[in-house]
Amino acid sequence: MSGTDVGAMSTTEMPQELSSLLLPLADGQLLVPVDTLSEIIALQSPVSAFDAPDWYMGELHWRELRLPLISFEVMRGNPMPVLRSNCRIAVLSSGNSEGDLPFFAVVLQGTPRLVRVTPAELAGREGDCAMGELMHVALSGEEAVIPNLSELEEACLAYRSRR
Repeated sequence: MSGTDVGAMSTTEMPQELSSLLLPLADGQLLVPVDTLSEIIALQSPVSAFDAPDWYMGELHWRELRLPLISFEVMRGNPMPVLRSNCRIAVLSSGNSEGDLPFFAVVLQGTPRLVRVTPAELAGREGDCAMGELMHVALSGEEAVIPNLSELEEACLAYRSRR
């Protein structure tokens, strides 16, 4: 393979712009690629989960699946947010479509916002990552957290395996 072939391959593998969503939380926002979001649904009460971690709010029935409903705020060590009328639930893909938990749900404090992410607009921020966090970023000056979807999946599966 010649050097020009490698350069062409790198350009096609690294998109110059990525359609993403900012998902509003009570204590900040998550940044995820558009294809991570499966659906936004109305806030509903989950089925209670016995002896669950505080962040595991219960389970929802969605498209014939049982999804864990998690509070990202509590997972990060903050108090449970007040659930208001503008709250929504984001059904997110875990990125493991063949696994035991292809989807899970997160409570949002509002409506997601579509953003275009380019390398020039995205910068890493200092700070330790809490459970479920992959990276702290700034997007055009707005702070956000990129969630660690595989860690969220593992945490939910670990709870489910204990029961």
